[in-house]
Amino acid sequence: MLLRSLLLTGSLLASLGAGALPVAAQAPPQQTPPQQAPTPSQAEVSAETIDQFVAAFKQVQAIRESAQAEMAAAVEAEGLTIEEFNAMVEAQQDPDSQASMDLSQQDIERFMAAADQVSTIQQEAQGEIEAAIQEEGLAVEEFSQIMALAQQDPELREAINQRLNE
Repeated sequence: MLLRSLLLTGSLLASLGAGALPVAAQAPPQQTPPQQAPTPSQAEVSAETIDQFVAAFKQVQAIRESAQAEMAAAVEAEGLTIEEFNAMVEAQQDPDSQASMDLSQQDIERFMAAADQVSTIQQEAQGEIEAAIQEEGLAVEEFSQIMALAQQDPELREAINQRLNE
């Protein structure tokens, strides 16, 4: 359970410096695997749906940025740097890695406290992301499908980027 939590925590903190291209950003994690619905083609994504997607995407990005700032603050409030925290996550994932280190009891306690806070922030952000997507009239699965399609379809990606820049 702890390792799973730390894996999720580490992947979120690793994204603190990630993603300048909006369409290349990750789709929000899903609680259950998506249904095997047919993936729409660019021609099947209406202008209205693109507008809904763009509005939801902007909200998702704002939520992610806020959550990332909160996670960084939580880690730093425990007296750790992001780099130290990420190294501890890596050491937990692979004890034989170069990141494996001897930690004092105090370091472990600070890490655990930060990891708990980061996990809570992550869960809250996930709920906010899902609500934001749904408020724009899209299902989370539909949002994820459009995101995946935009990564493969240059025309759809361009249509989304144009609307993002308006």
